[in-house]
Amino acid sequence: MPKAASGVLEYLRNSIPKETLAELYRDEARGRFVCRSVLQQLSDVGQQIVMRLACCGGTFPVKTMKDWVTQKEGLNALLKDLHKWGILQVAADQNGKQNLIQLTPDFSRGLQASISTLDALPWYAYPEEELVDIHTKARVRYTPTTPEDLERYTQRQWDAVLHFLVGTPNLELEPPKAVVHFLLQTGLMQTDPDYRGNNPDLAPLVITQDGYDFMLQDSPQQVWHFVTQYLQSLEGHKKSKELLQEAMLLLISLSFSTVGQAYAASSLSKRGKGLMTDLGLFGLLMEKTVGETTIFYPTRVALQLVQSSSDGNSQQGLVWAMSTKGLESALEHPRPHDSSHLAIVVQTNFQVCAYTTSELHISMLALFCDVGTIRRLPNVVFLMMTRDSIKAAFALGIQASQILRFLEKHAHPKLRRAAAASGTSSLSPIPANVEDQVWLWDREQTRVEFDSVYEYQCHMKGEFEAVSEKARSLGALAWASDTPSKGQVLVLFEYAQEINNFVRKWRAEQEGL
Repeated sequence: MPKAASGVLEYLRNSIPKETLAELYRDEARGRFVCRSVLQQLSDVGQQIVMRLACCGGTFPVKTMKDWVTQKEGLNALLKDLHKWGILQVAADQNGKQNLIQLTPDFSRGLQASISTLDALPWYAYPEEELVDIHTKARVRYTPTTPEDLERYTQRQWDAVLHFLVGTPNLELEPPKAVVHFLLQTGLMQTDPDYRGNNPDLAPLVITQDGYDFMLQDSPQQVWHFVTQYLQSLEGHKKSKELLQEAMLLLISLSFSTVGQAYAASSLSKRGKGLMTDLGLFGLLMEKTVGETTIFYPTRVALQLVQSSSDGNSQQGLVWAMSTKGLESALEHPRPHDSSHLAIVVQTNFQVCAYTTSELHISMLALFCDVGTIRRLPNVVFLMMTRDSIKAAFALGIQASQILRFLEKHAHPKLRRAAAASGTSSLSPIPANVEDQVWLWDREQTRVEFDSVYEYQCHMKGEFEAVSEKARSLGALAWASDTPSKGQVLVLFEYAQEINNFVRKWRAEQEGL
């Protein structure tokens, strides 16, 4: 894979075999949604070419097709991209004299179905009246599920995972065992290497270096990391091909659903229902059983998986929106509440001001800030970054680049506006002196250290080997000459007296022979 995928469609393009891609287009019920999603992410020129081929007969000479485009730059790269997507294929005419370009049969059928079908929903959507009837028959009070309810559900499920990762004590909601197993499987956690008990099953779990890196990523990256790891875990299954195909169809179909709309789980296949339950563990879907009816609600995070873009401006806009939402959320609620957002101001005196009401965010900041300096207001927390706190983070395996990236991604929106107004898109919202100092503390890990040593010169035959071996056994050997004839040995200064006593004893033994 040339680069890490940042969304379902990019993963589909870079990681899925062409044969599997064709099978997705071919799926009778949901292939049209795959074709439509792929068409929507193409460039304007790419969409024009595909739609002309679809609506005007489907086959044209390559030369004619090239005349459709006034600017020829990048045309070959575009055609290669369409071929990689399994959209276009080249064939010879009946006389074999010229090449014809046409849509592949699988994509053409799926696109035609998408254009001609009025039903735009991938699953049956329950109207409000039917939901009321289902609850009435089950003798359960009906309460509409709002997008805000789904937002809170997603955050609760996700926070349980992140709290468990960071080791927050006395968790109100622990992640399911399947999620804990998944954290171990993906290398974000490991059994405590310092555990000395007899039963390894009782060993506590601790976060790994990859886990710290994961913690300091922004939320969309974290979710996508879990999804890609989940897709890769399907490869070890007996029916990996069928499961992966079903997972891709489910994820793509989610982009055509509506947040807050109730859908019938009976519309899903048997494999799809299992995938629905798995995605619910991470808060991407909310599953609800009322009587004998199972309903599921897609969340905003699930829809963003398909809408994710690798474009830098899109990602920057998303980060800006998230930090702005964090500030607004904190200012609108004078009393602490469960906020899922974070806006940070880093001051030149190394003080970190974090607009948040989330204990999880405070735990994340505590990875590299001094918790002894914490001061709280109802909607903002103040901490200090110190040399000791940053060095403690390095000892955990956290890197300077990860700390700075975390602070930058969650920067206060006004700091971003200042950067945009300056006309310098690369201007960091972190003060230059703070950024430089973090890098200097990082480089302290690799700088030269000085040790006091004692130089000993060997003269007698065999003395060099005896002294070197003795110093090595004591852990005192700092350096020894490559040439024994030179007889030079450097030992740590605190062992000088012990080495001298050994040499006197060794010489006496040699002279007595």
